[in-house]
Amino acid sequence: MILILLILVAALVLQFFLPWWIIALVAFALAWYKAQTATHAFWSGFAAIFVLWIVMGLIQSVPNENLLANRVGEMFMLPLESMNWLVMLIVAGIIGGLVGGVSALAGFYSRNALKSNGRLKGV
Repeated sequence: MILILLILVAALVLQFFLPWWIIALVAFALAWYKAQTATHAFWSGFAAIFVLWIVMGLIQSVPNENLLANRVGEMFMLPLESMNWLVMLIVAGIIGGLVGGVSALAGFYSRNALKSNGRLKGV
């Protein structure tokens, strides 16, 4: 739970100033530092970024009555005209979650590879 909160807060703050892909670096670095198992690393990265992107999408989409998300859904020819924004929101959350999860997993495995290779002592 701590790793999820660390990734969520760090990614939230850094996304205001840096490009979207900073989430990958944040998840990688924090999983390197804190993850206990591969499963813990992946699901912490996935959950943190999924929740972050869903909440940020809602914050940006609801005030304008989901206009942009509905139009993007129409571009993809989604069948549910009134629910296009929700489908787009979930798709964006899943994509962000996968980026965060795979990056966190890479961070965990990188630390283990260097530790088993003898380059990291005491970690």
